[in-house]
Amino acid sequence: MITVSAHNFRGCRSAEIECAPIALVCGLNAAGKSSLAMGVGCALSGNMQPIGRASLVGIGAASATVELQGEGGRARGEWPAGRVVTEGDQIPEASTVAAGLESIVTMAARDRAKALSTLLHAEPTIEDVRAAFEAKGGFDVEQITSGVWSLIEQHGWDGTHQHRRDRGAEMKGQWRQITGANYGSRVAATWRLDLEDEDEDTALARLANARSRHERTIASGAVSADEKRRLEEEAQLGDARQEALVRITERVEEFTGVHRKVQEARQALPPAGQPTTIPCPYCASPIVVNRVGPETRFEKIDSAPLSDEAVRKRRVAIAEADGKVAHAYDDLNQARRDLSKAESAVRASLDAQERIANWPRAIEMGTDVAAAEAEVRRAETALADCRRKKEADELHARITRNEVIIDLLAGDGLRAQKLLRVVALFQAQLDSLTDAAKWPRVEIDTNDMGLMLDRRVYPLLSTSEQYRCRVAVQIATAMIDGSSMVVIDGADILDAPSRSGLFAMLDLAGLPALVCMTYPRREIVPDLAALGMGRSYWLTMGVVEPIEQRVAA
Repeated sequence: MITVSAHNFRGCRSAEIECAPIALVCGLNAAGKSSLAMGVGCALSGNMQPIGRASLVGIGAASATVELQGEGGRARGEWPAGRVVTEGDQIPEASTVAAGLESIVTMAARDRAKALSTLLHAEPTIEDVRAAFEAKGGFDVEQITSGVWSLIEQHGWDGTHQHRRDRGAEMKGQWRQITGANYGSRVAATWRLDLEDEDEDTALARLANARSRHERTIASGAVSADEKRRLEEEAQLGDARQEALVRITERVEEFTGVHRKVQEARQALPPAGQPTTIPCPYCASPIVVNRVGPETRFEKIDSAPLSDEAVRKRRVAIAEADGKVAHAYDDLNQARRDLSKAESAVRASLDAQERIANWPRAIEMGTDVAAAEAEVRRAETALADCRRKKEADELHARITRNEVIIDLLAGDGLRAQKLLRVVALFQAQLDSLTDAAKWPRVEIDTNDMGLMLDRRVYPLLSTSEQYRCRVAVQIATAMIDGSSMVVIDGADILDAPSRSGLFAMLDLAGLPALVCMTYPRREIVPDLAALGMGRSYWLTMGVVEPIEQRVAA
């Protein structure tokens, strides 16, 4: 049993009631029933200001209180302070859903799935993540599980999913820089160079042999007169090549700055799409749900939605910015390739100057070493190609593994799979309640976690049918989340047989309950005490009185 004492909360001036287990509070319209229901819901859930602190205090009163007393503790809500004072080890408390302040049924699909996931403890555990990677294969399971779980603890599932998507885009950009081609899974799987050597070890051995032959040729002075003339020409070009190297280096720095500038301009553009909003359950204003670390924030939308023309202009601006980024990226890559060629040319001139300075007499009678140098260059190119191929293949393997991780982290991945498994438990609870009430079956649509009654989707139901859906889900939620009691307002929308079903559901749930409904006359209110189900009350002008006392009088 839970006793309720309420004073000056909105339209409820005074109420002393017992939920043992059910308290039925009836009255005419605007008598204060919804005020009483809200006050009890606030004190139960700790949500002390669903519509603003000051407006919760009754007219003409300085303060308002709602106190709930259970067998092992109490909770006292105080306004306008907007606080709950608690005592004892078993404090009366309930979720906002069980307390009637919000409904899972009317949430947006994504929020409803999250709420059900939290209620049913459907959020995957580290063991679920480990099992998923074991099933996929190709991973160091302990290492990848530890790393991914650490990110989930820091950034949440959606944040980690975005993190892995960003990392995937970064790796695909690196693959493009190595290969000169845009990444694609099929392209990457078949990409190869016309390699002279099949592996790096072979290429290294070949280069070592070429350098050895080249050194022996130089040592023996086997260079022709034509080679000497070529070296002299190379040496004479040294100053011009140094100047060209400086210019190209400046050009690389210039294009690097341009690339960075257009990237920053692109990142500064606002998104093209409309922000995703949900209706506020209290004032119906559009709000945005933002997750910051482990905290969920509800923020009000201050500006009007974007017009179609504004969205189109933003998309055009984004496309133009993306084109500028791609163009700047190509210019930068070309400048880097020119820089590499210029550096090679400067090294060739310096080598030629050094070799001419140490030219032995035997060179005049030697043979041409051009062939030996060409072989060294070919061997160096072959080794570079092998390493490019190896690096590209390793990146492709990492990108492929990252795609597996992205799929597991996505909203329709591991979380959705586990939610589908545990939602059957919630459905069984709903079935037991609707069977007791002899109502049509309230069913969860596993495609979008929407609610159906008798196989008809929620938006197409009548008002009373929608009410039955909400109440069934509310009571099932209270039974699962351990709430101390439920608060049900507006039950007068149900006809007599459906109301009997509601009380049958509450009897099955075995939870203390406050039920408020409109009745035209006090004399026809059912006496729950006579039925052994609790107590009935009449509320008029904000004051609650027991029904049986009025009948006796």
